[in-house]
Amino acid sequence: MKKALFAAVGLVSVAPVVAHAQSSVTLYGIVDAGIGYVNNIKGGSVVQATSGRLSGSRWGFRGNEDLGGGLSAVFTLEGGFKANDGTSAQGGRLFGRSAYVGIAKSGVGTFTLGRQYEPLADLVAQYAGSGIWSPSTHVGDNDNLNQTFRINNAVKFRSDPIAGFTVDGMYAFSNQASGTGTGFGNNRAWGIAANYVHGPFSIGGGYVVLDHPNTTTNTSGAIGGTSTTNGDDYSGAFFYNLDGGVARQQIAAAGANYKIGKAIAGFAFSHTQLDYTDGSSRKFNNYDANLRYLITPATTLIGVYTFTDGRANNLPGTGGASLDPTWHQFTLGVDYALSKRTDVYVSATYQLAAGDASTRVGSTYRRIASIAYAGGASSTNRQVDVFTGIRTKF
Repeated sequence: MKKALFAAVGLVSVAPVVAHAQSSVTLYGIVDAGIGYVNNIKGGSVVQATSGRLSGSRWGFRGNEDLGGGLSAVFTLEGGFKANDGTSAQGGRLFGRSAYVGIAKSGVGTFTLGRQYEPLADLVAQYAGSGIWSPSTHVGDNDNLNQTFRINNAVKFRSDPIAGFTVDGMYAFSNQASGTGTGFGNNRAWGIAANYVHGPFSIGGGYVVLDHPNTTTNTSGAIGGTSTTNGDDYSGAFFYNLDGGVARQQIAAAGANYKIGKAIAGFAFSHTQLDYTDGSSRKFNNYDANLRYLITPATTLIGVYTFTDGRANNLPGTGGASLDPTWHQFTLGVDYALSKRTDVYVSATYQLAAGDASTRVGSTYRRIASIAYAGGASSTNRQVDVFTGIRTKF
């Protein structure tokens, strides 16, 4: 009798441990800060403290619960912040980087709902310099391959790899009634992407559409509001003094990687079209060639060249004139791992604005260079950005 009693007590004491072993919640994050130099911002050079130039500083929780039969419940809550002053990023949102919950089925895929990355970020960004080395972000991050914005109200399915193929599809609701203004189309988004991996070779592509992404009449739609007080993700990312009034943005992107010994060579192409409510439009073709080389087990050399071919139609204040700006951007970086979790880095970027005039200054359009996240545009058609920092993961 005593043995049976002791056995029963033992089972009761073990049961919570077994149940706990079937679930997990992980606290994780990145802190990234440094010092940078830019040779020209509105006519003057600047030395400044930087935050998140290589990886946006963040903290979050990731959870998984085994539901049996290959099913599991998953969630992620991830917030961004600025390490130099401690303030929240992504317009002040608590979990501005990600906030979603879903169900995963082993061998099939994961279905999630909430604030998430769009499919190009999931499966295509890895082929572009801006996806692997943030300082090489394409002009204005016009193709979002460095994830300037995330998607609210998103329903997404991402398949598990099947014979090397992975598919990712998303639809994001405007959360607006059909009888109000443009209804369901007022600030909604959708997209699809796929990639294929076979040994050292991988390739992928996809397409994303945003309808009225920075509308002033529906700030609770797929993209954040039109000012930072509303938690904006989107406005300010574009050019020609037309940060607002985008009727539709379309992004198509594709790329490939190939690993050769200690090197990974990549190429990506993206096409972005912005159609504005005033009848004007902007187009960007980004051609991105990148190389990563492992000099030593702890030292990685990164080189990226991007050529951006632009087109601006029906510019305001010009009687409908069109311009053809181009940008050349060269980025070189070195990353040194001090441990598995901590590294130091140095990066330098040079950008040259060429072709037709690119940015409106007063009543004229001028060639102006503007390296993404450098802190501001140059007063000329050239800009240099050099910075170094330390990044630690937990």
